[in-house]
Amino acid sequence: MEILQSKPLLLRSCEAGFFGKNHIYKNGSIAEALFTYLSGEPDEELFNQLCAPKCGRHLVCLSQSWQNFIQKNFSDAENYVRYQMKSTDHFIFPDLRKLSSEFEIQKFGKKEFEAKPFSHGTNYKNAEDFAENGAGAVIWHDGKIVSSASSFITFKNEIELDFSTLEDYRRKGLVNHCISKMLRDCEDRALKVHWDAQTEVSRDIAFKFGFTLNQSYKVYIV
Repeated sequence: MEILQSKPLLLRSCEAGFFGKNHIYKNGSIAEALFTYLSGEPDEELFNQLCAPKCGRHLVCLSQSWQNFIQKNFSDAENYVRYQMKSTDHFIFPDLRKLSSEFEIQKFGKKEFEAKPFSHGTNYKNAEDFAENGAGAVIWHDGKIVSSASSFITFKNEIELDFSTLEDYRRKGLVNHCISKMLRDCEDRALKVHWDAQTEVSRDIAFKFGFTLNQSYKVYIV
């Protein structure tokens, strides 16, 4: 399935004026909210104003009309598949291999917020805002953060999960510990977690924690 059928948290927060910028016209909208979400009927003039002069736009179509427009006008555009996971009220916490003593796992606190690992925390006003509304966990090694799971944004008690690990520390299961700690905190605080996986690896990690696939969809790079 190529067209995104349901509105993700990023788009809903954009439509509410909380995150990004939504350009509404008579028969549709173009929402700039990390991705560029295309809804309704195409407006070629507005699209050219917003998108054509800039490279690297990641476009998500929410209508067949927009997808036809992109495929017709940008037939050579790169594309990839993302996986929108279905939120769950009951996380699964898999048995994880005990962390080596050289690694230290911590809740995403003020020190971590100020470090902004992998740009995590960027969309919050300050550490206090993150502590109240966000969630996350990191792993420290040798004085640096090597893996992190964090909320990208929070909107109406719902969060978008993001995670990353330094390349030299991957395939050690570190991020699973971060995600597990973060999700336990979300569960305790009744925060609804959204997971939009960029890769099959991310999708498969989501499966481990009890998420199921809502749908796959295509993203075009213009």
